[in-house]
Amino acid sequence: MADTETDSEAARERAASQAVAERLGVSLYDLTVVDAGTLTPSVRQIRLSAPGLADLGALPGQDMMLSVPRGTGADSDPRSIRRRYSIRHFDAAAESVDLYIVLHGDGPGARWAASAESGDVIEAIGPRGKVFVNPDAAWHLFIGDEAFLPAAFAMAESLPGSTPALVVVEVDSAADHLPLEAAACPEGPRWVHRGAGTGDTLLGALSELEFPTFGRGQAYIGGEFHAVNALRSALVERGLDAEQISPKAYWRSDSANAGNGEPPKE
Repeated sequence: MADTETDSEAARERAASQAVAERLGVSLYDLTVVDAGTLTPSVRQIRLSAPGLADLGALPGQDMMLSVPRGTGADSDPRSIRRRYSIRHFDAAAESVDLYIVLHGDGPGARWAASAESGDVIEAIGPRGKVFVNPDAAWHLFIGDEAFLPAAFAMAESLPGSTPALVVVEVDSAADHLPLEAAACPEGPRWVHRGAGTGDTLLGALSELEFPTFGRGQAYIGGEFHAVNALRSALVERGLDAEQISPKAYWRSDSANAGNGEPPKE
């Protein structure tokens, strides 16, 4: 009876995922983990592949929505919950995507990422996301925490060297720095170390940035819900209007993400 109930639950979840993919006009994939390894103390890289993934058509900044287990081990739960992760690299020829997943906390996504190994299969819907490069901007600013790093780096690396980009990322320490190979940002990111000092914050770094004085820029913000709102307000005070700011909250410090992978808005 237990196996029958589990199979029925899996069938219901599969049908629900297919319905979500159709509603969003994207695809449903069964991705296989090709490789997984630790990049920094807080980030794990997972490469996934599937037949037909060459047609994904993801833009830099978009993500995949994975159906991760709600619980493992003693807390095993056959049901799944959706979590969204930005695509760091998309290789159409290899039919693969690389995800950088932050391991902070003990949520279902972090638990899955920490234990993922070659051969594991996970359901995914994508590509998702409405924040990507504005091709008409004269310059770009990417600012946020390590949850935003994969999207920020992918977007910055997609820009030509003639379009300058400023990249600011908050991490725990220098051990969490990762390489950025962007012609638009040859000096690399400005790293902010969390808790290093009273003035060493994303808002502090933003206040010290000198924006290019030519053309109309575009700012992209990603990370913790409250921090994203504060940075958006600070950018408005710096003279940017709403159309020049692309905010995206990835997580929220005072509550878990909802079943669709999004942090609560209120």
